[in-house]
Amino acid sequence: MKRFQVAVFGKQGCEKCEVLKKRLNKILEEKEFSGFESSYYDLGTVDGLVRFCQCEILNPQRIPSFMVYEYHAGEGGAKTIPVRQVRKISERDSVETFLALETNYGSTGVITPQDIRQVLDIARQMISAEV
Repeated sequence: MKRFQVAVFGKQGCEKCEVLKKRLNKILEEKEFSGFESSYYDLGTVDGLVRFCQCEILNPQRIPSFMVYEYHAGEGGAKTIPVRQVRKISERDSVETFLALETNYGSTGVITPQDIRQVLDIARQMISAEV
């Protein structure tokens, strides 16, 4: 079983959603990201909407987006838990957030391979820090 799940949120007919899925899947074929798998959630379905609402932090106006989960063994099988990261917001203060990436429509509106790798690398580094 993989260590992480990347939950991608999109909708039918969305070109940017298809670009994100293709880029992510290509990156996940690389050896260094072998601990990741992706799951796609269509916001035009009940299952997709429920999973999206469970994320709580993602903005529906910034689709496509994705959130990184870690698998944890438990009674009744493995469950996914959102990966959390600490972000420094000032010299003295930081805030804990979920590890996710949303489309920035203030620019091209396309999530780049570099952006995807950066988020996945954060998850990998968190695991390295645990050892």
